Amino acid sequence: MDFDRDFEELFGQVVGHGAQATVYAKGDFAVKLYREGYPKEEVFTEAFNMAYLERAGFPGPKVYEILFINGRFGLRMDRVKGKPVASLMSEAKEDPDKLKEILSGLVDLQCYLHKHIDAGGWALDAKLRLRDLLTRSSKLTDTLRASLLRILDGLPDGRTLCHCDFHGDNLFFDGKEYMVIDLQAACKGNPAVDAACTYVSYCFADKALADLYLSLYCEKSGIPRDNIMEWLPVYAGALLEIVPARYTAVLEEFIARGGIQ
Repeated sequence: MDFDRDFEELFGQVVGHGAQATVYAKGDFAVKLYREGYPKEEVFTEAFNMAYLERAGFPGPKVYEILFINGRFGLRMDRVKGKPVASLMSEAKEDPDKLKEILSGLVDLQCYLHKHIDAGGWALDAKLRLRDLLTRSSKLTDTLRASLLRILDGLPDGRTLCHCDFHGDNLFFDGKEYMVIDLQAACKGNPAVDAACTYVSYCFADKALADLYLSLYCEKSGIPRDNIMEWLPVYAGALLEIVPARYTAVLEEFIARGGIQ
């Protein structure tokens, strides 16, 4: 059986493809079809997050149903309009003013979400999520794990919405409005942890862009840089087992900055 052809007949053309899922679209609807073996709980978590955030007026696609076809889970949702902001940023890389304007718009949206969406009543706690990742990681020695958990315990709690993967690849812009996708990692916490997640994502691709982001975020949010940077060792440790090996050196540098060897 040609699964790819069958899926296209059912759901339309492929409009996006990543390590965990392929996105098909036809008409006003899209289906995010996860890879075979993708954890069932992660699929239901994303659907749950999307349903709650719809009620909060979050600028993301509405979810309609969970599918299970040929051994793969999927989510049927609104089709996202516009272009990925990452592609807009790539087009503007030779124009620093334009690039800063685009990034500034993303920071404005992130700050707005942090101030206006209280996720305290329904979302997983960011510190609990990080604790679970650190506890289960096979990439950490017992000593390093214990050190990172001690740092985590001393970091502030919060109730604001943290997307935890907020960057240009997960935002679309149609010339008027933004749409935010990939909500499986959304949780509640201190806004500084969300900014730290974004900063690390940009560091994987472009350190100068990451520093520009951090400068804009601190300016617009009023949150000091040090408050964001203190999350980096913990977040880096949590990511060690998740991200590709080519990013290991970046993460190990963040861990070392926390005074941990």
